[in-house]
Formats: sequence, C-alpha cells, structure tokens
Amino acid sequence: MGKIYEKVKDRTRLVEKIELFVPGFRGYKEKELRRESDRIIREYLLRKLNASYEDFKGIMTFIAMTGNSALFELYNQVQAVFDRIIVKLKTADYGYTGFFDAVKIEEPELDRLIEFDYGLVEAVERITRRVAEVREAAINGDQGKLVGAMSGLRGELMVFQDLLNKREDLLSGMGR
Repeated sequence: MGKIYEKVKDRTRLVEKIELFVPGFRGYKEKELRRESDRIIREYLLRKLNASYEDFKGIMTFIAMTGNSALFELYNQVQAVFDRIIVKLKTADYGYTGFFDAVKIEEPELDRLIEFDYGLVEAVERITRRVAEVREAAINGDQGKLVGAMSGLRGELMVFQDLLNKREDLLSGMGR
C-alpha cells in the first residue's frame, strides 16, 4: 500500500500539499488520497482485464470452426464469467460512506482496501497468462488443450470473482 499511496501523495500539487497542514482538513485530504490510490489500482486492473477479454473474444472464430458444441458452450460460460467480473470491478465501491451510513470506512480500512486491491494484480496476471494459453491452443487447433486451457481460465476467473466478493465484505465491515 505504501508505494502507491506515497506516489499519489508525492504527485499532489502545491496547494494540495499545503491543505495537508490545515488542521481538520488533513484527515479529509489523506482519505481522498487513499481513495485515489485505490481507484488507480482498480483502473489498472480493469485495463488489464479488458485487454485479456478482447484477446479471449478474438478466439471465437477458432471455436466456431471446430463445430464442437460442447466447446462452444464452455466458451460461452467463460465469457459470461468474464463479463460478470469486469462489470463487478467497474462498479466496485470506492470506499466512500455517507454521513448516516452505519459502517464508516476510515483510514485503516482504506489502507487494507488498497492492499487488497494491489493483491488483485497477481490474480489478473494469472488470468492474462491463462488467456494466452487458450489463444495458443485455439490457434494450434488442439481441442483437447483448448478445453483444458478454457477450464483453467474459467477457474481463475471464478477465483477472481470470489476475491471481488471478499473485497465487498471488507468494505461492509464483514471481512475483517
């Protein structure tokens, strides 16, 4: 968490740095910087996932050419999970809470959220590698490897979906 938060903090403008010294405003500003750090991580994850998803969608013609309906069904299942996790990541909460909300998200929770989201980078990298395996098997026309690679990709996507659910639990105060 420290690296990303410190980078965001270092890139603040002079006026924002002065604001960090104003009593009462400092806590507010630091929370905003933490939320911005988390947003940057999630935007990176989304870019990587979208790129992998586009690569995955590119193999549809190879799947169609096989004429294998079971393979086509597996492709559709994987695509559905891909769609769900991308939407879930796009709409994920930023750690804001309203004045009357029962659960308040303070700095320690925001720090845990940043750490958690930073840990998602590794999961996205695994997904990217799995998509490359699927693409290679599709291009080579090896249906056996393709089924195995797509099943592995679906597994990685399901793990990522579970991690996003844990992230929601963390924000709700249930995942401590």
